[in-house]
Amino acid sequence: MKRSGWRYLWKSEDIRKKLLITLGLLILYRLAANVPVPGIDRGVIQALAQGGGAAGNLFGLLDLLSGGTVSNFSILAMGVYPYITAQIILQLLIPIIPALEQKMKENPREGRAWMERWTIIITVPMATLSAVGQINIFNSLAGGGQSVMNFSFSGAALLPTLATITSMVAGTMFGVWLGQLISEYGIPNQGLSLIIFAGIVSQIPNSLGGL
Repeated sequence: MKRSGWRYLWKSEDIRKKLLITLGLLILYRLAANVPVPGIDRGVIQALAQGGGAAGNLFGLLDLLSGGTVSNFSILAMGVYPYITAQIILQLLIPIIPALEQKMKENPREGRAWMERWTIIITVPMATLSAVGQINIFNSLAGGGQSVMNFSFSGAALLPTLATITSMVAGTMFGVWLGQLISEYGIPNQGLSLIIFAGIVSQIPNSLGGL
């Protein structure tokens, strides 16, 4: 009798190890998703999450795509999307800049290492811009003289603002690092995809409850 596919997957020591590592890293990611960003007014965030209208719908969509990290404004509120944006930017630049295109063709392995290194570098400013944009969007959605935080790069609000942005950027880089660990030690080349998928799937119970 032939063994079933699922039974074979679990019987294979190498595959079982990869699956367990992947599961463990995804659990770690979900635990980190509950670490809050400092300096955020939780009351305003909860009001946005429970509100209706266009603002509430937009907030709900962002929360779904982030795997529920926006509703508690955790350090992973931006997810790994700044990294994906950086990847897209480099992929668009390669055909435009002849030197980059030649570099990728002459030595694909070295070219991939170069692209990975620069993707990480570009992710930092992209994440910084995303953090600033996300806070400004939520401040505008709050309205009524309310704000998720006193966001300013001058005066007494400077240090809290820097702490908030640094926490959000660090959260994104942590998520990217976990994705790379999954790709290296878990399911190959699927780390970031699994992190995004796990975040969306984690919201299915809440979505079903809402329906």
